[in-house]
Amino acid sequence: MRLFLTCLCWFGLSLATQAQTAFQGSVYLLAGIPQGAFRENVDNAGFGLDFDIGWRLLNAPVFLGAEAGFMIYGVERRQEPFSLTIPDVTVSVETINNMAMGHLLMRLQPSLDRLWPFVEGLIGGRYFYTRTTIKSEQQEEIAASTNYEDVALSYGYGAGLEIELYRKPVARRLQRFLIHLGGRYLYGSEAEYLRRGSIRREGGQVVYDVYRSRTNVLIWRFGVTFHF
Repeated sequence: MRLFLTCLCWFGLSLATQAQTAFQGSVYLLAGIPQGAFRENVDNAGFGLDFDIGWRLLNAPVFLGAEAGFMIYGVERRQEPFSLTIPDVTVSVETINNMAMGHLLMRLQPSLDRLWPFVEGLIGGRYFYTRTTIKSEQQEEIAASTNYEDVALSYGYGAGLEIELYRKPVARRLQRFLIHLGGRYLYGSEAEYLRRGSIRREGGQVVYDVYRSRTNVLIWRFGVTFHF
């Protein structure tokens, strides 16, 4: 499946260079639900933002482009003394588990007047990292450190519907504004990552409980799309 998606994306990009196209961009809110072995280790949903940009073929129901986004799947906050010698000043310590992602994508999307159903294939990668930040009472960053990080291959498929709310004729094409409702299932290779509660402090030392598994995730997206 990975080889098929790779060939499909490269074929689509080469096709776009030979066809008449129009620019398209989207922004989404997303919710991600871990699947399989990933869910056994991370049993809560994550939330974030996602963006698509690319080209829509004017003579075929095809969109070719790329997406980038991030998801937060765990947050911990606590108050700590600034130091052993200044215990009467406290700071906020915040640890966030993050997943950043980027994919090439090819979407088949016919127009049924105001309705635009679609199916899509994606291939790319994901970056898992956990970062701890120390902030003052005014929420100014004092110090930060990346506790753990890893990368994973990512590929999958999606489907959904876009609903056209506005259109305007411009230079032999239409500008449009659409609402997007869709879902994606992304397969992920094995990666190491932290979750909420993975960082422990014992005897003045930091101990990491590291988890390793495949990183499949189901993502639901709601957003807006613009045709230019």
